[in-house]
Order: sequence, then C-alpha cells, then structure tokens
Amino acid sequence: MPDDSTPLRARTVDPATLPPSVLLVAMSYWPEPAGSAPMMTDLATAFAAAGTDMTVLTARPNYPGQAIYDGYADGAEDRRTVNGVRIERLLTIPPKGGGMKARLIHEGVLHAGFLAARARGRVARHKAVLSLCPSIFSVAVADRFRAPGGRHIAIVHDIQSGLAGALGMGGGAALKAIQAVERTALNRADGIVVLSEAMADVLRDLGVRRPITVIPPHVDADAVRPLPRPEGQPPTVLYSGAFARKQGLDQVLEMARHLHALRPDARVLLRGQGGLEEELKAQAKAMALPNVEFAPLIASDRLAEGLAEGDVHLVPQRPEGAAFAMPGKAVTILAAGRPFVCTCLPGSALDRLGTEIDAFRRAPPDAPEAMAQAVAELLNDPARSAAMGRRGRAWVEGNASRSAVLARYAALLLGDDAA
Repeated sequence: MPDDSTPLRARTVDPATLPPSVLLVAMSYWPEPAGSAPMMTDLATAFAAAGTDMTVLTARPNYPGQAIYDGYADGAEDRRTVNGVRIERLLTIPPKGGGMKARLIHEGVLHAGFLAARARGRVARHKAVLSLCPSIFSVAVADRFRAPGGRHIAIVHDIQSGLAGALGMGGGAALKAIQAVERTALNRADGIVVLSEAMADVLRDLGVRRPITVIPPHVDADAVRPLPRPEGQPPTVLYSGAFARKQGLDQVLEMARHLHALRPDARVLLRGQGGLEEELKAQAKAMALPNVEFAPLIASDRLAEGLAEGDVHLVPQRPEGAAFAMPGKAVTILAAGRPFVCTCLPGSALDRLGTEIDAFRRAPPDAPEAMAQAVAELLNDPARSAAMGRRGRAWVEGNASRSAVLARYAALLLGDDAA
C-alpha cells in the first residue's frame, strides 16, 4: 500500500450507489502482509477511491509476527491518512505461542481500547459500519459505533470457535463461551458476509439467524496480475503466508521429502513468518531436506513479482479447520495466473471451487506423498499448468475483482440484503 495521503483512482463504481461514509472495525490492516489484512486494506481503499469517507479502526500492526512493527510501538503512527483512508490504531499485546490465553489477552486489550475510543469521541458513530472476524470481539464492539438507523455488516473470515476446537485450543467450557459470544454478536448485526457456503452452513448450525451473504475472497486484480517467471531459477514450488498451526505446514515438509525423489531439480520455497517459524526451520534441518529454502514475506508492492516465482503454489490446511475458514491466498494465487495444490476434504469450500473452475489440484489432507505427486504432475506439464492459470485468472476477473466485490458490500451497507 503506497505511503501517501492521495486517494487511489475510482474504477467503474457509481458514487451514487455507495454510502457517503463507512467505518471498518478490524484487528488486521496494512502494513500487515498476510491473513485478512491485504483483503481488508483493498476493500477500504476501494471505498475511498470511489468517493466514500473511509475510516479504519485497527491495531498497531503485529501479524504474523509476535511483536509490534518497528516505528509503531510508541504510538507515533496511531493517526494517519493513507490512500484516502483515515487509520486509527490502538495498543495491543501480540500473542506469543498461539495459545488461547495469549490470544484472549491480545484481543481483550485491543477491544477495550476500541470501546475507549468510542467513549472519548475519538471515533464517531457511523451510518455504515463493517466489522471483521477475527476477532468476534470486533463484531461485538462494532455495534457501539453504529449510528441510530445505521447498518452494521459483519465479515466473517474465520469462525473462531470452530478453529479453536479443531486445533485443540481451549477446553469445552471455553469453546461454549466463544460460541455464545459468536451467536450473540452475529445476531446483532444487520447482515453477515462469509467466504463460502460451507462457512454459512456452520454459522446457521451455530444458531445465527441474520441474513448471510457469500462473497468470495477478493483481490486487486490490477495490482496482482500474471507476470513471467524469473529467468534462470529452478522449478519452484512456493508457499507464501503465515507460519501458523491452521496452515498445516508440517505436511509441506513431508511433501518436500517426497518431491525430491520425483523432481530432484525442484526447490520448495517457504516464504513467511509467524509463531512456528523457528520450529519449522528446526524440523527442516532435522529432516535434512536439500530442496527446502526459507525466506521472509515480500513487500506488498512487489507481491505480483513474488508470486511469479512460483511455478506451482501450495495452499495447505489443517483438515479439521477447513470448514471454518477460506484461505484468501488461494484467490491471490489465481489472480497471479498460477496453479496451486491444496489440501482439502470433499465438500469443503476449496473442493467446491476446484470442481467449478478446474484451476488447481486437490490432495487429501495429511497425505504428503499424494501432494508431492500432484505438484510433480504440474511441474512436468507446463502447458496444463498455464491453462489452469488462465482459467483461474478469468474466474477472478469475473467473480473476485475489486469492483465486483465493492458493489456488493456497498449494497449490503445500504440495505440490499440480496446483494
């Protein structure tokens, strides 16, 4: 995201169809390079570009690492306007280790700050409010920012109770408490956006009765576009994103071991950061994997260039959590015109999308040999890989571009639940 105060140019959106002002309440935002932050940043800047007075209430940036970013800890960057978006940042305590207690402290401190910002008048009430889960507490406190007669739309990227249960975080009483908060907070919103039908089904089973709209993860298809692969590099299999438990990255290391036997010339590049970084590096060293390399996440203004390095990308998931989250990185890879291999269960969101567009390969979870075979088949057939990349790019342009998604969010904020 460029570091200036000039709004981006609006594209193909009639300002008359947009709310005049919008507030986004979200834990994650630029300059965080992974998770929900890129998608929320793009949505906010799209609203600002189209003429909406846009404000974001968020945390001092810290994800996917375990510390506040350099230059932000002292609060000097807590109030800024970037690309036409007013950004209001609050103190948080980044979670260390990824456990339930650390996450609750992180989210509790931040959202207490959000409520204090409302009480002190730092951030006014708005007629149009968006909130992002994670965290469900963002959804809960966002109601306090809704003006009388206004609309609040909750965007659910992760169903936290489902992920916590699937990943073994917290006991039964804690999970029931999170479910109760989810049910109460979501049923107070005017509408809910999820990333897949599978997620909508889970929320309905949880007892959510508000209107639910499926809007897939979106991407700035102008910024993320197909580029040629760098000359002279070896065949490259790329994972780019957070090093966290829900990604199931242990199966990627096993996949790399099998892939070395199938394609000894190929490298597996793991680009990212997060709580599991040192553990993964130690595991790769212990396995003596000659084809695995680690690298930091690439700068957001070079994202398309970085994605072009991958001849085949990886989208691993822990199978237990697949119904509770839809990886936004999948859509970003499709926008870059590259195929990927994902792990997913039959009937999951990624499985359904794969059947629809035939732009990536699916492998069973926790079957690294099958994953390696799928990767090798794509590396061995560049023509097929290129065709899959073209199909993925075409799907993004028609379904997950900035302008298409902006129009749908605007309609929901203005009261059209059929958006």
